[in-house]
Parts: sequence; C-alpha cells; structure tokens
Amino acid sequence: MQIKWIKVALVFFLSYSPTLWAETLDELIHQAEKGVSAAQTELGTRYAEGNGVPRDFHMAEKWFKAAADQGNALAEYNIGLMYAHGEGVPINLKEAAKWFLKAAERGDVPAQFTLGLMYADGDGLPRHYDQAAKWFQLAADKGHPTAQLNLGLMYMRGEGQVVNEEQAVHWFTLAAEQGDALAQYHLGLCYSEGTGVSKDLQEAYVWLSLAAAQRVPNAHDLLDTLETELSAKQIADAQSRAQAWQPVLH
Repeated sequence: MQIKWIKVALVFFLSYSPTLWAETLDELIHQAEKGVSAAQTELGTRYAEGNGVPRDFHMAEKWFKAAADQGNALAEYNIGLMYAHGEGVPINLKEAAKWFLKAAERGDVPAQFTLGLMYADGDGLPRHYDQAAKWFQLAADKGHPTAQLNLGLMYMRGEGQVVNEEQAVHWFTLAAEQGDALAQYHLGLCYSEGTGVSKDLQEAYVWLSLAAAQRVPNAHDLLDTLETELSAKQIADAQSRAQAWQPVLH
C-alpha cells in the first residue's frame, strides 16, 4: 500500500475548553469587547460554527483577527483555516500558510503539523522536505500522532531526513500506541519484514490486527499471509493481545 502523506481534516475551528466559557453569550461578548483574546477566539469560533449564534464568517474573522492582533495562536490558526478552506473568504493557500506560520512559531501544535503538510505537499508553499520534517518534528515531539506517522515516513523514505529505519519504527510506534491506524499498519509491516526492528511475526500480527480493525486496506491480506507462518497458539496469543490493547498517549 503506497501512501504519500497522511492528512487530518482541517475543518474544525479550535477554541478553548468549554468549561472556560460557561458564562452567558452576553458575558462572552462583554469579555471579547474588553479585549480578552481568549474570549475573542471563543466568540469567533462560535460564529464560525453557528454555535449559539447565527453562523457568520465575517464576524468570525473580525473576532479571530482581534485576538490574533494580540498574538493569540489559536486565533491565528483559525484564520489560516478560513483561508485554506474558503470559509467566508476566497481560498488562498499562501495567506493560509502565513497565518499557520504565525501560530506554529508560537508553538501551536495543529499549526505546526499543518505547516509541515503544506511544505511536504507543496500546497501554498514551495515543496521543501527539510522544512516539512522540521515542523512535523516539532508537532511529533508534542505528541501529535499524525505528525509522528509522517515523520516516520520521512525517515523511511529519506525525504527531509537521512534514511533511518530505526527512527522510522520509533515514530511509527509512538503514533501506533496512540491508536493511529496507519501507523499500526506500518509498524506491523516493519515487524513482518524485519525493517528497522528485529523480525517478529507475532508482534506484526498484533499491530496488523489493530490496523485491520480500523479497516486499513491490505491489513487483512497481510494477516492471512502471517497465519500461514504462525502456529495456532501464536495466532491465538496475538489475537488476545490485540483484543486487550489500549491506546497510550505520548
């Protein structure tokens, strides 16, 4: 199964914890008008999603930009989303990249991941694998599973990184342990072939079982192949481990 870059849907605007703004809409507006950037971001998100107010991207942009003017990374990321998807503004990937960069430089993890993806794909930015690896690395270090998976793919392919199969397995493992289906597939493939890790068909069976349960293409075919090479007891043990598996956050 040939995979280029793994993406996540960029359709959800970010806001703060719901418990932070449990006040009435009037109080939220009052705080936003006072210049509280978190309130401005939350209000912008509500307008963008039509949550408690009529959906209005003009108002969303107004409040996001008010917060962004104060250096609010969530607001900067959300403005990037608006330009990336043409939500209330014409699609403009270069403008989106500008806002994602602002947020990413402030440490916003989704922005770091998204910027890595744009560099990897050449969307809105020149294709630049070194830059893609840089931003994927920053997001991966903070536990972003899809960034971890993409960083592993870069190490496996030698794109933006020197080929390092052991490092690829390291990042596949971190993402797979968080429940990323494609990372589980790639990790299982590495164990089945002995790529970057000692060959272990039983371990491969566990990870491929988890990937298959999430409907990853080809995972079932690889399991069928492994079943011709493992004993009934080994298969039963691997299936038991897969059934008992729980995700671990990194």
